[in-house]
Amino acid sequence: MPIGISTLCTFGQTYKRLNEYTSSGTPLIEVLDDWKDRISREKARSLLELASCHGTKFTVHSPILDMNIASANTRFRSLSIRQVKESIDHAASIGAGLVVVHPGSSSPLDDYYRGTHWEHNVASLRNIVSYAEDAGVTAAIENMPRHVRSFLKSPGEFRQLEELGFDLKMTLDVGHANTTSNLRDFVEAFKAHIVHVHIHDNKGCYDEHLVAGRGTVDWDYLRSSLSFTKITGVVESTSFTDATACLERANHLFRT
Repeated sequence: MPIGISTLCTFGQTYKRLNEYTSSGTPLIEVLDDWKDRISREKARSLLELASCHGTKFTVHSPILDMNIASANTRFRSLSIRQVKESIDHAASIGAGLVVVHPGSSSPLDDYYRGTHWEHNVASLRNIVSYAEDAGVTAAIENMPRHVRSFLKSPGEFRQLEELGFDLKMTLDVGHANTTSNLRDFVEAFKAHIVHVHIHDNKGCYDEHLVAGRGTVDWDYLRSSLSFTKITGVVESTSFTDATACLERANHLFRT
């Protein structure tokens, strides 16, 4: 299955720069459905035109800004969930079969009422996964990086979801797993659950979104462990130049 490019590299300007994606020849675009790039009817038409003219496939990344599906504030949590559900609807409207979902985050409240945010996180993810199933879309939950208060940074937390009965579908973010030093643990524990991959590199501490090969990710291990015959992947870079370089590197790694 295809490896493509995330619109993170053109965030806020994506629909003015769609020609760059077609010129790159990428078979897959992951649309970051947030801020100025939130998918409207007009933007959906532009994406459907790409699909019609160039055969482009899509995945969607649900919003990441000002979001917390584990918030203790009921109204804010409900709004966050609604934003993700809208992305699922947007995905269905452009024929995207997969939506990447971020887990929620904790707060200092957990210092006094431990487990409150985790319980909200689990309930919200159940709600979102069920909604996606009804829409015929896969909600693929992403692992998070070091230095944030988000849940699901470790394989142990994903195991807790499994134990709670989740039919787990995972987006393995390679760069995030490298910052938490558990890339191999994620692959070995959840290989059967990984349906999508975010491809980028870093030096092990921060989420730098480097081109594959410019950091410390063990790409030889990934090359021998992951097969893109049944899963999709996108490169996540902060510039289009880096995105095309990372895509070339990813295709070399996983296609040869």
